[in-house]
This record gives sequence, C-alpha cells and structure tokens, in this order.
Amino acid sequence: MRLSRRALLTVLPLSLASAGVGYSFTETFNLEVSRLRLGLGSKIAFMVDTHTHEFGVLEERVVDYLAGEQPDILIHGGDFVDRLTSSLKPLKKYLSLIEARQRIAVLGNHDYWSGWAPELSRMLKDLGFIILRDKYVETGVGRVFGVDWRDDRRYGLRVGADLIVAHDPNAASVLERGFMLAGHTHGGVVLWGVTVLSNSRYTRGLYRLGDNRVLYVSRGLGQMLPLRPTSPPELLVIE
Repeated sequence: MRLSRRALLTVLPLSLASAGVGYSFTETFNLEVSRLRLGLGSKIAFMVDTHTHEFGVLEERVVDYLAGEQPDILIHGGDFVDRLTSSLKPLKKYLSLIEARQRIAVLGNHDYWSGWAPELSRMLKDLGFIILRDKYVETGVGRVFGVDWRDDRRYGLRVGADLIVAHDPNAASVLERGFMLAGHTHGGVVLWGVTVLSNSRYTRGLYRLGDNRVLYVSRGLGQMLPLRPTSPPELLVIE
C-alpha cells in the first residue's frame, strides 16, 4: 500500500516524535561517569537531581559503581525528591547502600516545592548527612560551603572556600574563589554542541570563570518524568 503525500506528511512527524520520545526514555538508563582529577587527596562522589521515586535499575547501577569506588565523601546537590515522590523509603534505601566516611547535602527547589523538605531533612540527618544551608563544614578536602536554594535565584552572598556546593548553577555569582558543584539543569538539551534549551546560563560540564573560580554543572541522575533528550544521567567522581 502506498501512502499519499498528505498521509506521509502526517505520519512522518508522528514517527519522528515517537522515535524521539523512545530515545529520550532510553537515555534515562544510560549512566555515564565523569571524572575530575583535582589532587584533593580524597575521593568525592557527587550526586544531584536524583528525583527518587523508586529503587530501580539506575539506582542499582549507581550503588554498584560507588561500591567499587569507595568514596571518602558523598555529596548530594539537591532535588532528592519531587511532587511525584510518594514515599521516602526508596530514597532511604538508595542512600543507605552508599558507603562514605562523610556525607554532605544541600536541598534543591523540588525538595522544598514538594513539601518533603522537613521529613527529608530528618531522614538525611539520620543517615549521617550534614545539610548545609548557607553554612561551612570542615572536611577531608578543606572547607566546604553549601548554598541554599532561592526561589528568585538571586544569591546575595560572597563566598570563598575550597569547595562550594549549590543546587543552582546561577549561584556561581557568589564565588570569590574556589570550585563549585551544581546541578538543576539536567544537562539541558544540546545538539551538535549548541545549547537548545537550558534553565541556566551554565548548562553542563566545566566552566572556568577566571580568578581561581571554577564551576562544574552535572547533568544529574534522575528526572520527574522518564525523559532525558541528549542528556544521559551523570555521576561525578572527583579526586
């Protein structure tokens, strides 16, 4: 049977859209590990944007990988959960299976917007996490500062530390000196090296901002809906 030109013009966009959705769904399971060598003397595992709804295939892969890495410090950059999270039990299982001598976290926008923040904070403290809300903590890699989320995404701070953790890459404005870790963008949508869609001027990867200021934006490990076009999940290991 031959399709008419009109039918072909109708079917082709639908087929391309379907293929795009299928590809985006497949990418949600395609864990990639990025490594940075900064000569810290300790190993850091950086997780962000887990948006945990269940303990599934990707979560098992992360746990298995970090079991081999044996990080000294586990840092989570926020968006542990979201409005589609029905229970903290899968997240508790996930985090409890990752071994680290020190655990640090900041909260992200969805942690607050979902209403889970109070219970989440209690659970994280029970698991040994230090939650940084515009505060410092001493660690094996020096002073770490955690920037708390702001809904207006304006950060009226000036911070100098060995390591700064923020959920929002826009918080790079606080940097006087140091290395900042962030997430929030989920890597945006990038085609042939060109950013097509992003919720920040800093979309993914390493940014050298000058004057001893460096930012790394992780694509993160999860999402509210199972779609990640051009942005497979990313686990960051820093040494």
